[in-house]
Amino acid sequence: MLTFDKLKLVTQIENIKILEESAFNIKSKDNVISHLEFHQKVPFLLNIEVDYEDNELVLEFTGKVLGSDYPKLISIDTIKQCFININNMGICLLDIDAIMDDASVVKCDVTQDVCCDDVPALTKYIASNIINYREYIARTLRNSNFVVEKNVTTRGYKKRLTIYNKQKEMNKRENSRYMTEYNIPPNTFENICRFELNLNSTAQIKKALGISDTSLQSVLTAANNPIRDFLDDVVADSNYTIPLTDKQSYFTALVLRDCDYDIHKVEAKMRQLYSRGTNMSKVMKPYREALNRKSGHQFTKSNLLKMLG
Repeated sequence: MLTFDKLKLVTQIENIKILEESAFNIKSKDNVISHLEFHQKVPFLLNIEVDYEDNELVLEFTGKVLGSDYPKLISIDTIKQCFININNMGICLLDIDAIMDDASVVKCDVTQDVCCDDVPALTKYIASNIINYREYIARTLRNSNFVVEKNVTTRGYKKRLTIYNKQKEMNKRENSRYMTEYNIPPNTFENICRFELNLNSTAQIKKALGISDTSLQSVLTAANNPIRDFLDDVVADSNYTIPLTDKQSYFTALVLRDCDYDIHKVEAKMRQLYSRGTNMSKVMKPYREALNRKSGHQFTKSNLLKMLG
């Protein structure tokens, strides 16, 4: 079953009744109300836009809308509870059944939590085994989150996977307050590694989830595992069996040392030495394997994919 940490939906304007108009920002055109907008970031992100011009309702929310059920994330099993909790805020009344029937998903973050007691080692393994450093960019952000994204300029095609230590994130002051407010036990996310795949267009959602439309029901019940599929495409096959006693392995070790054991620098150097059309994945394989041996990685592609189901 797929789980999500963020959904952005579009549905019919008739599916909302405003109860407290003062909670909304009012936008007018020619003295006629064109939009009502509600935005909040804490204790959970919630954006509500009532668009009278296009006759539609836009809803965007994160998994924290679930309160004490936040660890379950958004899924086909919890989606109605998300809408119930929004209704309980008292500012509007959503027609839950109607939204379930006609809403479409325009953006989403597919999310998967897995047990991992060494997230830095996991992300280091992935960074060292990117199959093509021109096609995919891997980097660690200032907040220690690890990101892999497709190197394209068109936003609709820019898949982005973020991997991070969930317990570390929930230890931040704002998140700690959230867990206390909703009585979530402090050890709930212990040894949890979170994977989040951003899908930013309907075309991207359909392709990644293997569905023909982006209706809310289709998205929530999709059978594909897009996070696993993405990493299957991104991570090169490798094993750790190369001996460091023959000429080739000695040459490999020298190249790695010359490139400061940076796999990106190795690939750049190899692209200078080999002709266009060369299978760079095959060329890079011994360098990845040797680097994995040196780093003592506990991960392989097969157990990474198995971890994700």
